[in-house]
Amino acid sequence: MARERDERDRAVRFFQRLGRCRRERHGEATWESLETRITNGTYTTMRQTILTSLTAHVFLLAGGSLWAQDPFAKWSFDQLERSTTLEDVSKQSDRIVGFYDPVAGIGGGAIQLDGYTSFLERAKFGQDLPRQFTVNAWLALESYPWFRSPVFDLRRAERDGVILGVNHSGKLAAGFGQVATWAEIEGPLLPLRQWLMLTLVVESGQSARLYLNGGLVGEAASSPVLGPTADHKLTIGRNAVLEKWVDFQYTATNSFAFLDGRLDEVTVYGAALSASEIKKVHDSRLPLPTVQSPARILPAGPSGPAEFGAHYTRLNYTKQWDNLWRVGNYPDILVRLAANNCRLVFWRGTSFVPCWVTENGIWSTHEWCETWGKDVVSCAEPLMDRDCRFSHVRIIENSPARAIVHWRYALVDTEYNPVAKGVDGNGEWADEYYITYPDGIGIRRIDLFYSKPLRKHDWEEAIVLLSPGQHPDEVMNDPEVTLANMAGEHYDYSWRNDLPVELKQPSKANIHLVNLKSEYRPFYIISPEPFESAEGRYDSPFFRSYSAAQASPRFRPASVPSVYGWWNHWPLTPVPGDGRWVVNNDQPSHFNLTTFTQWKDYHMDDRVKTRIMLQGMTNKRAQDLVPLARSWLQPPSLAVTQGQAIYEPAERAYLISGIGLGGMEGTLQADQEHPALRPAFVLIGLRLEHPVVRIDGKPLASGKDFQQGTVRELDQWKTVIWLDRDCLQAVKIGITP
Repeated sequence: MARERDERDRAVRFFQRLGRCRRERHGEATWESLETRITNGTYTTMRQTILTSLTAHVFLLAGGSLWAQDPFAKWSFDQLERSTTLEDVSKQSDRIVGFYDPVAGIGGGAIQLDGYTSFLERAKFGQDLPRQFTVNAWLALESYPWFRSPVFDLRRAERDGVILGVNHSGKLAAGFGQVATWAEIEGPLLPLRQWLMLTLVVESGQSARLYLNGGLVGEAASSPVLGPTADHKLTIGRNAVLEKWVDFQYTATNSFAFLDGRLDEVTVYGAALSASEIKKVHDSRLPLPTVQSPARILPAGPSGPAEFGAHYTRLNYTKQWDNLWRVGNYPDILVRLAANNCRLVFWRGTSFVPCWVTENGIWSTHEWCETWGKDVVSCAEPLMDRDCRFSHVRIIENSPARAIVHWRYALVDTEYNPVAKGVDGNGEWADEYYITYPDGIGIRRIDLFYSKPLRKHDWEEAIVLLSPGQHPDEVMNDPEVTLANMAGEHYDYSWRNDLPVELKQPSKANIHLVNLKSEYRPFYIISPEPFESAEGRYDSPFFRSYSAAQASPRFRPASVPSVYGWWNHWPLTPVPGDGRWVVNNDQPSHFNLTTFTQWKDYHMDDRVKTRIMLQGMTNKRAQDLVPLARSWLQPPSLAVTQGQAIYEPAERAYLISGIGLGGMEGTLQADQEHPALRPAFVLIGLRLEHPVVRIDGKPLASGKDFQQGTVRELDQWKTVIWLDRDCLQAVKIGITP
């Protein structure tokens, strides 16, 4: 040790004599940064010191900057071949994992990381970082990571090493040190889809600084000393170690986070670059190229009007997300409504949760079956099934007269635990049937296969979905929700003006309308009758609101950008989570309006509990839907001359059986209190490919006045007729070959 000190002292004296002639030209700061490295012992032998000093002298005589021209390591990503790239200094080939794309960078090539799978890794870095070093990288984000994700991560534990990257709030962030001395710096929110230069300067034992685009944005007055890093794992684009991330309703353990965006020229310098050197590196790349990438919009199929019907299809989102799915051309279902250019979408990105899409592209849904309990984490519902392991859809019936889509799902929590497992080892499942007619109105039938003892469930929430970049105010009118009853009384509820938790006005409300900024808006109608269920005893349907102000401080950030309960843990979320509040609207997201809506069961036995609602899209006011509600809740009787006819509210149709090959004749006893609005008739056991339909003896035009379809079931045929007219008085109906 004494010999090393003597060598260093001689080296310092040599360096000081050498430096006298250079200080005036290059300034104190540049020269003292070199002198400090020797004084602090970075170079411990006379030979190292002299070589370093002479090299520095040559560079300075040339008028250059030592550190800006002497990288310790550099990944330019100019060449991406067979899932590898070359590190420019060592010429070592590093592995790239996952789905990535070569793209244009700030000068040459760059790498596009997908945000789900792709990153660069090296099992061992192979070098110890010096006491003073700089990490510099160019980044163009598409979205913010779910947790902190790095442009450079050289750690062997959560708090041992160094990381430079972006945190879950979208802010520039860095951490460095060892377990007992870990330090972190946070910078500003990073803009999306533009090239940014991120820089971390560390002077161990002194200070550390964080720069964005050449400007200082954060500083740690005291910088801990790093331990050896040669054996540390290196990753770029994904954290090097599994980490735990605490959120308001769910804590993710053993999680990786990935960068979604473009990365270029990740460089490590073996010295602490000065502010002027960092600015010079940044400015040398100006003007920066424009980042062009496709808009991220929830997919609703081809635009424009189309014939009514249900279709298997593949709805693509982004190339990066689409790569995750091992599916063919027909995994999704799209129901298009010719009457109003709206759609009903069953898509993998929502875990096949059915969503209504307005004529101008606003998405909404009436939710699903949801429950909770000590046997699950947070709650159990189909949106937690992000991989669609249990959730699937199929077309049961499809004709010009109507479409029936079956959605089956399991109630699981975010860790795929089934809820309420019974003696058979199964948890709760649900079958939902969406029966839709050409006017865009139909039935949602929910069959819940429940476990015992019966627990409470949420059956309906009014939920609106948003594409990245959208804000709730862009799609919502004020007031947001209108409730109405069978007497035509209505009440408008605003989320900005004294919103009550329980929505009790008007009395016995059973009609619900969401006031989106569109011509056609989603509605539903339910039974107004009193009932008792596991959820409680009620005199009429129960409606409850939800807003950001109603959320407990335990479950939300101190500040949120909307009056609504606005979250991004669904749809399309690639990681487990629940109740993740939106801080930035960079991801697909959703917010709800009413919640925990309860109404009378349609059916219940010892295995299944059923509820039904009339739903669809309308351009009418809530109070103007009363005649439609009457036609469903108190339909006119149909007296047939042969066989039997019953009205089935779970299909919004008259079921006619026991008739002969000659078809059906009957009288529909309609009046103002019992109207028949666009009624449907199902003739069981009869196949009529070219039916003749008459009203009061006058034939109707097929394809214009009515639509028809024939359906082959296992043991019989049936014919479905849908009338495109309203009957407000008694009429004679004939349906014959």
